[in-house]
Amino acid sequence: MNEEPDLGRMIAYCAHLGMRYNEKLLRRDGYDVTPVQSHVLLYLSRRGGQAVNQRELEKELHLKPSTVNGIVSRLEEKGCIIRQASPTDGRCRLVSLTGGGQARVDAFQAVMADTGRRYASFLTEEEEAALRDMLSRMIEKLENEVNTL
Repeated sequence: MNEEPDLGRMIAYCAHLGMRYNEKLLRRDGYDVTPVQSHVLLYLSRRGGQAVNQRELEKELHLKPSTVNGIVSRLEEKGCIIRQASPTDGRCRLVSLTGGGQARVDAFQAVMADTGRRYASFLTEEEEAALRDMLSRMIEKLENEVNTL
């Protein structure tokens, strides 16, 4: 009996292969930041240079304060971020992106764009447009279901 592969697994495996492709390109180019550290850098970059309370990072990453503290410490050691006490509340730590951190974000985004082009290179323009439409609808419906649980 020849069963069709499970659609969810196929989509997850495609995402997994894309992440592996990204990681290999980044490693090849000497990008020494882990995926979770990349998430922090991308988040800070999207904030447009505005300092972020470390608690916001905990919420964004869905991680414990001690774990986020370790991630932030390693990024600080690498010169990607600066961490300082809040001028209005000394108990709060503010995190902001450095120029070196933004350079890593730019490199990461270039690799992600390359991976996106790689995905699209296997499809015609019409197939890519149809796939984008289908995935957008799937994401919207799944987000709604997840948010109502």
